Amino acid sequence: MRSSRTRVGGLATFGWLPDDAPRAVLVARTPYGAAGHAAEARGWTAHGIGLVVQDVRGRHASPGEFVPYAEHGSADGPDLLAWVRGWAEAPVVLMGTSYGAHAALATALATALATGEGAAPDGVVVAVPALGLGETARTRGGVLQLASRLGWWLAQDVRRPWADVLAARRTDAERAAAVARIDCPLLAIGGTDDYFAHDTVDLWSAWGGPARLVLGPWDHGLAGARRAARILAWLDDLRAGRPATGALTVDRDGTTRTEAPPLATVRLAGVAADDQWCASLVVRAPDGTAREVAHGAARGDRITLGPLVLTDAERAALTLRIGADDFPRYARPAHPAHPAPRPGRVPDHHLELTA
Repeated sequence: MRSSRTRVGGLATFGWLPDDAPRAVLVARTPYGAAGHAAEARGWTAHGIGLVVQDVRGRHASPGEFVPYAEHGSADGPDLLAWVRGWAEAPVVLMGTSYGAHAALATALATALATGEGAAPDGVVVAVPALGLGETARTRGGVLQLASRLGWWLAQDVRRPWADVLAARRTDAERAAAVARIDCPLLAIGGTDDYFAHDTVDLWSAWGGPARLVLGPWDHGLAGARRAARILAWLDDLRAGRPATGALTVDRDGTTRTEAPPLATVRLAGVAADDQWCASLVVRAPDGTAREVAHGAARGDRITLGPLVLTDAERAALTLRIGADDFPRYARPAHPAHPAPRPGRVPDHHLELTA
């Protein structure tokens, strides 16, 4: 394995290549420390795949200020892609996990309509994608995701005002319209136990080029997902000129299906537009224990719970829970104009599962 360290656009960039010419080159940008990917790189290079990882601006060995979820409009990603394009003769694929998926998508969007041969990537791989400030801060129903976000922001020591986070809005419709213009292949890997499962499915369904979804019973860490093996198989198909498409779901028994996962939504009756409600779907085992398979919170009469991948036995044992509070997972209404619903009062409701 050949390793290198350089600066591209002033940002710390680490590269690992196999001894022979690479079959493909993966390009990633991360706020979590590019140098730490050396062990991962040994795995990729053993399969003939090169890896280039860059510290995003203001993180680890890269100078400047780190402004989370501000990659859109930045030249950093396109500059790195162009630099790799300048020497790589193999397919160049953008790759990103969690925040890195935001960085990869920003680069793909910036280069989608660029003129000139080789400006765009040959493919994009995203896993458990954290796609934006509003997308990570709030549910689709507008409720603040407190527990998952508070820890992340404190861990990054970010000085961005909390007012920016609280004011951020989701841009689901805008993103769907934008990625429909991208024609290179996509591999999207997600887990139903991940906060961003719905975003993973939506990105796949809106993508303009050949798109493959892999979704299973995994959390944000993707333990047991065989992520690297799935990426290698997808790269083989990409290089062969037949990129994989469609959905592949994996349930807890290991059974795979090729249908798009159904999305769970709860409809409430007789609630005010400012009422906040929380809901979760649980599977009850024969011994009485319960395991949550989806959750959500919203203001108003529609709670989106996200995609489901269930065994046949789990489908027959679903129970819906509804309540006014799911703290600290979700923030409680803090403003007098948005009071919490009275305890014990559960509105009429029904569950919808849509493909």
